[in-house]
Amino acid sequence: MIDLRQAGVDDAAELSRIQVDSWQAYESIFSPAYMAQHNTFERRFLYWMNVLLRGDGRTYLIEDDGQSIGYVTISYPRDEDLPSGTLELTSLYIRTAETGKGYGSYALRRLFTSVKTAGYDRITLWVLKDNRRAIAFYRHFGFTPDGFEMSLPIQGPILETRMSREL
Repeated sequence: MIDLRQAGVDDAAELSRIQVDSWQAYESIFSPAYMAQHNTFERRFLYWMNVLLRGDGRTYLIEDDGQSIGYVTISYPRDEDLPSGTLELTSLYIRTAETGKGYGSYALRRLFTSVKTAGYDRITLWVLKDNRRAIAFYRHFGFTPDGFEMSLPIQGPILETRMSREL
């Protein structure tokens, strides 16, 4: 049975393993040097410990019969130009072997329902402009580009585009 469970500090290692695995999708976007430096269990573990201890947003593990398949994180938006009633989907990652099996779809549907019930009416997200698969996925769920882009300050011209969806 598929379920979402709010992640806690004890889940930092599991979140790190999922993120390192799922970031394989970025190997054609980021350089091997960038991936080798940033996509390590140690680096991801420190990141997740900090996020979970600070309470930045809410992260939910996507589980199937108790096995962690992926995670989704929702938080207040980082962008100041957004209207009140908006939240930001800051991450949705699924283990590479589990992509295409409906776990991300399930997580988004549950998220839409709970966010709307809590009184929010819009969700935004930032996605790598070269990540065509993710953009197609989000479009399928009603997200559209809202005209904002930014360049990531990492290695060359890596662009992100902001997408949004009303609930």
